[in-house]
Amino acid sequence: MTTILLAIAVVTVSCAVHGAVGFGMNLLAVPVLAVLDPVFVPGPAVAAGLVLSVLIVAREPARVDRELGWAVVGLLPGTLLAVLLLAAVPADDLAAPTGALVLVAVALSAMRLDLTPDRTSLTLAGIASGFLATAASIGGPPLALVYAKAHGPRLRSNLSAFFVVAGVIALVALLAAGHVGAEEWKASALLLPGVVGGFLASGPLRPLVDRGRTRPAVLVLSALAGVVAIVQGLSG
Repeated sequence: MTTILLAIAVVTVSCAVHGAVGFGMNLLAVPVLAVLDPVFVPGPAVAAGLVLSVLIVAREPARVDRELGWAVVGLLPGTLLAVLLLAAVPADDLAAPTGALVLVAVALSAMRLDLTPDRTSLTLAGIASGFLATAASIGGPPLALVYAKAHGPRLRSNLSAFFVVAGVIALVALLAAGHVGAEEWKASALLLPGVVGGFLASGPLRPLVDRGRTRPAVLVLSALAGVVAIVQGLSG
């Protein structure tokens, strides 16, 4: 029971941050959930992120850009590239280099690199997101950095719409590979109160982020994702 309550608490906090900023649930929750009980990762964590993304899109539906489809187009080749690399290189060996790449991207963005959500940047962000999500479980930063200068609602809705597609693809892949069974569905159900609670808690937090803090929040979370990946790679 203690493990379940801790898992729900972790998911609640991570979903509150994710719901306010637009990403971060996997970054904050997955490492802790994996320690609490491996059954929570990856299937239940993916399912929790998918439910959260659907809720956010439903809350801010009219702000999804048409051009976001280019990020989805890039998602598949990025994922395939990571799968091919993982077949030849252990995941731990990829984590540190990919984390370093994220930190470089954060540094460039902090120096006011002019990124706008257009066909080219979104396609490249989709490729990078698919690769990083598969190789190091940090798929949020590439797309978040492209939208870093956008106002909060636009950032959250576009990232969440992308995560819905990515989550469905990931869940279908896990089902096809036999990694989601009765235990995983039960664990997913146990995490739902945390998802809903975190989503509701993110409502009052959104105005705090939207008052000129969207870009700093994106940079901080993205940098944290890079650091976590590097630490995981070096400790693995």
